[in-house]
Amino acid sequence: MNAPNPEFDVRTVKHRSQPLIRTSTVERLLLRHVNYICPESRLCVNVIKQAFVDLCGPSRDARRNARRFFHNGQLQGWCDLVDLNPEFVMEIAVKTGYLPASKMGGQRA
Repeated sequence: MNAPNPEFDVRTVKHRSQPLIRTSTVERLLLRHVNYICPESRLCVNVIKQAFVDLCGPSRDARRNARRFFHNGQLQGWCDLVDLNPEFVMEIAVKTGYLPASKMGGQRA
């Protein structure tokens, strides 16, 4: 009765690991490092937070665009607006499981 469906093999499905912390925690962490909290700085931090959300979202295109955001200079631009260190944000992404360590571009061992 409860026999597995022969067309579907569970072992072939790739499961992405869940991040260690939620994006709301990432947002609070980033806001702690912003010099001046105002609506504009919250907007900038939320753009970065949305990239974290997209990194583990269901859409392959959104995940690809989020990885590009972290590697093509867009992160640098948004971090500069609120005086955040983009390497710090990348380190958060790697250490919390949003980005794999190999995606850091060889900056750290």
